[in-house]
Amino acid sequence: MLIFRRPDGFAHRCVADLRVGCLSGVFAVASMMFLFGATGRAAAEEEEPERPSLQIGWTENAPEIDGRLEFGEWADAAYVDGLTQALPDPGVVATQRTEVWIMTDRDHLYIAARMWDSNPEEIVANANSRDGNLRNDDRFGFTLDPFLDRQNGYFFQVNPNGVRRDSLLEGGAGEASWDGRWYAKTSRDATGWTVELAIPYATISFDPNADVWGFNMARGIRRRDEIDRWADPVRERFMTVLGRAGNLVGMRDVRQSLGLRVIPAATLRRVDDREDPPIDTDSHRRHYTKFEPSFDAFYKITPSVTTALTVNTDFGETEVDERRVNLSRFELFFPEKRDFFLQDALIFDFGNLAKNGRPFFSRRIGLNDDGEPEDILAGAKVTGRVGNVKIGLLDVVLDGHDQVDQHNLLVARAAANFGESSIGAILTNGDPEANGGNTVLGADFLYRDSNFRANKTFLASAWVQGSLNDPDTGPEADPDAINGAGYAYGGAVSYPNDTHHWQVVGRVYDKDFDPALGFSNRVGIREFQANYRRRWRPDLASIQTADVGVITELITEQGRQVESGAFTWRVFDLRSPIDDGIRLSYKHRYEAVDSAFSNFNVPIGRYHFDEIQLRLKASLNRRIGGEYHLGYGSFYDGMRLRTRGDFTFRFSKYVQSGIIYSFDNLRLPGGDENIHVLQARLSLFFNVDISWITLVQFDSVTDTLGINSRFRWIIEDGRELFLVLNQGFDTRDDVVATRTAPLAKLQWTFRF
Repeated sequence: MLIFRRPDGFAHRCVADLRVGCLSGVFAVASMMFLFGATGRAAAEEEEPERPSLQIGWTENAPEIDGRLEFGEWADAAYVDGLTQALPDPGVVATQRTEVWIMTDRDHLYIAARMWDSNPEEIVANANSRDGNLRNDDRFGFTLDPFLDRQNGYFFQVNPNGVRRDSLLEGGAGEASWDGRWYAKTSRDATGWTVELAIPYATISFDPNADVWGFNMARGIRRRDEIDRWADPVRERFMTVLGRAGNLVGMRDVRQSLGLRVIPAATLRRVDDREDPPIDTDSHRRHYTKFEPSFDAFYKITPSVTTALTVNTDFGETEVDERRVNLSRFELFFPEKRDFFLQDALIFDFGNLAKNGRPFFSRRIGLNDDGEPEDILAGAKVTGRVGNVKIGLLDVVLDGHDQVDQHNLLVARAAANFGESSIGAILTNGDPEANGGNTVLGADFLYRDSNFRANKTFLASAWVQGSLNDPDTGPEADPDAINGAGYAYGGAVSYPNDTHHWQVVGRVYDKDFDPALGFSNRVGIREFQANYRRRWRPDLASIQTADVGVITELITEQGRQVESGAFTWRVFDLRSPIDDGIRLSYKHRYEAVDSAFSNFNVPIGRYHFDEIQLRLKASLNRRIGGEYHLGYGSFYDGMRLRTRGDFTFRFSKYVQSGIIYSFDNLRLPGGDENIHVLQARLSLFFNVDISWITLVQFDSVTDTLGINSRFRWIIEDGRELFLVLNQGFDTRDDVVATRTAPLAKLQWTFRF
């Protein structure tokens, strides 16, 4: 490997010139694309294809949802015979026939689909638990846009095993952790498979005066990576992009009953803590048993606006975080997994910010820096839509800790939709660490055109935020706390299409910007990104796609001294129809280290370093599948070898296991480091509603081993039993148990 280094002065001049070029390029490209987007839209209006429409059938006799098409059950339904390929051959008749029946009564939407298959022995159906990954299976799914705003709605999907997956859809993004109440059953035979399903209207929000809903449906045939759709059969867009969905006509008289859900729950927990001091620092008790009732309620003020209340909330059944070792100077980002905060979570998203700079990040509420739960006394939320305006209001009261009184946290969000675009504002108030006052106010603009130049997508965004910090001045105050105002702003343009996919981003974070209820792990910087990917689809049986691309990033201080830079060249990325693949990449990085790392020894200085990366992927269609990553190159003032394997072993649809192992060998002048991280998972699926999953995690940095064993019985949606065991071990000198915490939780939903 050739590693090029330059004297610091030369490097700074070169990167400074690059910085100026990037800054000019961001605004030049943004201006050009806004004008180009407007003209492209105007040029495409005459070419816009007519949306398909379907007049829904009404019935007085609800079908039995058993996965079997009985004679006469679907006689009142609207009927669709045949879908069209979106992948791999857009606009071509599907290779397998699909029949669909759609009807409604006042309380439920009913859909049945018959997936004919000339080779039923090749049907792929591996997932066997609620919300399993159905991307690697045969599947049938559909989207609903009940407000016909062409950007917000719901996604439902089923595989041949009857596994259900659902998501919220907001402005092109999806929240897969949302779980709605609905029913689906499937059956298989010698000519294919069948699904019947029912969606209660109490599960979703909708406009009761609307006669037309946005609607689309699709079938996936995994063995040839085929996707067949009813509307918008193009490869440039996913079905979850609602801008080109069809119309479902005749929905005006559906109803939602009272729209009230009451969910009492009870948790019985035992804790045996052998840590010194005890982990439970509030009580300083090493051994205790606790019974805690809790209560949630959801009420739809209107069919489009939902209120939620939670009291004495407990999230003990939530899945644990993936264990990771931080090799950077900045805080890691972990996703939200708690149901209360996931309900209509996408309404609170802001500016298309994925991580750094988010004004609101719900994990700041009720979780400490180590991901351990803290007491939430009560929380209330209002989310929904009034006309073309979506609203979100969240208020949470946290219990006092470390002699701090109870404190209140508030988030308010509103955005007005026009077409596929929106303009909105957000307000947060409060500091979850009770270190004083903190307020953030922001505004954002999102532009989307999913019919750009007839069948392409074009996106743009701009946002601005300001924070006002009033830190605690008491004897326990943090002397380094920010006092005063800070700001942040940014924008992006992107062209996320199949053949050409590019994005240009610019962001600025003031050094005093501090969103206490958000996520901001790097401030006092200017950040610029530009990415491009080119894709080919060769006419070869073994290669579905061939990609090349570049990813660039430049980060400077506000004083414009370069802090970080990265250039990644994806030399090639090949993928087969069943998702075997190989990728080769080269990455060059520049880092200015002005303060010591907390996790390993890197001297203060300026560093250029390079790495070659290889990824091999084996399709999960097989009994053994997964990915292997290998990277080798320079790392600051040393060398680094890293490997990561992520493999799944499928013994049957009822017994599956997986292992993720990563190894980093850091050879630095200050000493070598060997870092091991292991995750092993055993999954037992008794049926699609009863599962027992055990996860074992270990890392050599903390020398701790953790076991999370979670039994889940979905009696029906909203009525569930959890049995959970969390066990910790210290492995520094010997394997010693540090904390044992079993719990049992039962929650039972009553609907009115």
